[in-house]
Amino acid sequence: MLDKFVEELLQEQGLPPNLDPAVRARLVKDLVTRANDLINKRVIESMDDKTLDEFNKLAEKNADQKTVHDFIENNVPNKQQIITAALLEFRQLYLGQAK
Repeated sequence: MLDKFVEELLQEQGLPPNLDPAVRARLVKDLVTRANDLINKRVIESMDDKTLDEFNKLAEKNADQKTVHDFIENNVPNKQQIITAALLEFRQLYLGQAK
């Protein structure tokens, strides 16, 4: 999902289509990582203190990705809205439209 989002951003920004494929792949990977980081930050910021404490306990135990994903699914009721807002924010930041 994020790869497609990033590809669309690159196209919108006007990145040359004949860019070296290895350079493009590194750029996509970097931007996907940055978008993911912003999403994670916004999801964590949305947690109340109790949920955040439980989340931190999972992190301290080095919980696997599925456990963390399930925790977020069950404890962040507006997760999809947060993700959408984070992606819009990332788009604005990347394209230089942040206000």
